[in-house]
Amino acid sequence: MTRKTIAFVGMGRAGKDTACDYLAQITTLRNAGTTSKYLCRYMAEKLGLSVEDAYARRHESDEMRLKWYHGGNELREKGPTTLVRMALEHGDITGGLRDGAELRAARDEGVLDLIVWVENPRVPRDPTVMFGPEDCDLTVLNTGTLEEFHARLRRFAAFAGLPMRDPQ
Repeated sequence: MTRKTIAFVGMGRAGKDTACDYLAQITTLRNAGTTSKYLCRYMAEKLGLSVEDAYARRHESDEMRLKWYHGGNELREKGPTTLVRMALEHGDITGGLRDGAELRAARDEGVLDLIVWVENPRVPRDPTVMFGPEDCDLTVLNTGTLEEFHARLRRFAAFAGLPMRDPQ
């Protein structure tokens, strides 16, 4: 079977990490973690913080989010898919893309097979997300309970023909 790559994108705190983690639990795909994980060491050095502190503080304010976005742009100067490729060296599923050029290049270059928007109206607009659901291949709603979100992700995985894990 050909390797399938998927990115979950959307506003901060919409449920992208949850989607990545859960899809890795129910399929044989591996979760690489979000692009923030691969940007973190660079941002920690830039901010004069430990890696742990930098990662923990990345959502503390719009100002901090924008610092991370601009730091990501600095790394993306090497190529718009730099962070996505760094993540996918470690798995098949990632998330957290922020820049529109990054998203388009990842699709156009075949780095990502599928880009899934996680829609969660309970979270505010994220000033660092420079694209919307219309730029993605499909949308998964995260509007109810965790169990409802998981059910939607299971249906998505089955429909997409993802290789499922044997039930325990």
